[in-house]
Amino acid sequence: MVTDIFFDLDRTLWDFDTNSDTALRVVFEELGLDTAIESRDNFVKDYIRINEEMWDLYRQGKISKESLRVKRFDDALKLHGVDNQKLATEYCDRYIDFCPELTATFPGTHDMLEELKGLGKKLHIITNGFSEVQYRKLSNCGLENFFDVIICSDQIGVNKPDPEIFRVAMKKSGAAAAASMMIGDHPEIDVLGANQVGIRGVLFDPNEHYQPHPSMERIKHLGELPSLVLGVAL
Repeated sequence: MVTDIFFDLDRTLWDFDTNSDTALRVVFEELGLDTAIESRDNFVKDYIRINEEMWDLYRQGKISKESLRVKRFDDALKLHGVDNQKLATEYCDRYIDFCPELTATFPGTHDMLEELKGLGKKLHIITNGFSEVQYRKLSNCGLENFFDVIICSDQIGVNKPDPEIFRVAMKKSGAAAAASMMIGDHPEIDVLGANQVGIRGVLFDPNEHYQPHPSMERIKHLGELPSLVLGVAL
């Protein structure tokens, strides 16, 4: 029986792509970049690519949190002919301040969490996001009180899929691996990472981004999760 359920936050409960896109575009206009950069759409597209590349490096321990934050904006601006470190820092600071205020979550998030709590399940968060940002997202979306334990990688010193972050989460929550489940949007980082320590991993893949894998459980809507937890065939 599943007693404890661990969730990723970004792209699993909190709709990172929608919220980030909104924040990038709003701050772009606030800074008057439309006079220096021809296409806001192309800038956002390039920023997203650069950001993903830098997050991969951060997860591998190859760059620091501080380097990631400003350099992604600096590189994106330079790609569009704007070489201004001060402006890159201003864009970064404004984005980090504004984005966590946005509240788009995936359809069914609150109802699913309410149902699982009603079933007596203990719910937790394991995220590679930065703690000062992730807590704000949870609070602003009205999600914080659903979770007993919230683990942010920068507080632990390792990122998913490192087994240590899952072990710390189990120790803090008092959960047993055999009675736990991890839900996340990334096959290697969330699902296989959890599997390493004996936690049952489930992929949340609403847009069918990944090819189905016979040994990996997958859901496309969060409303499917309570039935999966109860062992009811979907």
